[in-house]
Amino acid sequence: AEHPRVRLVVIDSVAFHFRQDFQDMALRTTILSKMTNRLMSIATSQDVAVVTVNQVTVKPQKQGPARLVPALGESYAHACTTRVILSWENDDRVAFITKSPRLAQASARYTVTSGGIRDIPRGVKRDALQ
Repeated sequence: AEHPRVRLVVIDSVAFHFRQDFQDMALRTTILSKMTNRLMSIATSQDVAVVTVNQVTVKPQKQGPARLVPALGESYAHACTTRVILSWENDDRVAFITKSPRLAQASARYTVTSGGIRDIPRGVKRDALQ
């Protein structure tokens, strides 16, 4: 491998580049598909984790409340192996696994400290971990 110590590739935000000024949706889909296939190939051949950050948008429903949907569409959302939605509940950050071939749906509270990302055990206030 060219960079053997690299174990993680993060692209934030992949959606930004595909949501701006794309008039030709077929071209956008083609480019997005090729990029996704290339990233999957890199993950496999280099044995690295690849994380792409997609945005969400609101899709109005004919009946009922609007729902959050992946900004790049369902086809891109289905291309990933594991999908984790990051959000807030009250004052806590929450990671929710919504799709995974190996893990059940689950959520975990976490915090970001000067020492890195830490989970917040149940019943513990986030401020106690700072």
